[in-house]
Amino acid sequence: MAQLALTVLGRQLIDELAIAPPACVALVGAGGKTTLMRALHAEGQRRGWRVLAATTTKVAREQVADISDFVHLGVDDDKLTGVPPDDDALIGADLVVVEADGARSKIVKAPAAHEPVIPQGATHVIAVIGADALDRVIEDVAHRPMLVAAVCGCRPYERLTVQRAATLMASESGGRKSVPIGAQFAIAITRVGTAQRDL
Repeated sequence: MAQLALTVLGRQLIDELAIAPPACVALVGAGGKTTLMRALHAEGQRRGWRVLAATTTKVAREQVADISDFVHLGVDDDKLTGVPPDDDALIGADLVVVEADGARSKIVKAPAAHEPVIPQGATHVIAVIGADALDRVIEDVAHRPMLVAAVCGCRPYERLTVQRAATLMASESGGRKSVPIGAQFAIAITRVGTAQRDL
């Protein structure tokens, strides 16, 4: 999966997203935010940039244990708790990559009223969705399935069709929620397998 996140049609992800220092990239949605954060962090470091990774929500400690400069507020059991979106720790690097949404290990979501927690200085927002959520029952794969269904205009016991997923990711109540004015917006489709390519 890291290989998929690092390149898009043979191009480096940073180039594909037109990320240039100084940049703050906020990752929202579900189904691969941490993997994408790790990929962007590693790619930035290979370019010789000063790179920080952080969370404004919570992230599993073991998922980021090898990122020595990971910015967080503290430890709560097995989770690292997030810094406020206006924290000075989220500025000053060439690239800051922030996990700005929680999904409880689900692969698609719609944000609640208090989500996402996008840093004030975000220059890019990337909404993530796992392709293996497609054509599956929303209730089975979604964090906040009632909200996902409401944005899609269906019931939570119906399937997440490609059209419904597109509606969700493009919606101001879904993937585009709280994107700052002037920030670049992109959608990252992760976890793509043979079955998803045929949809």
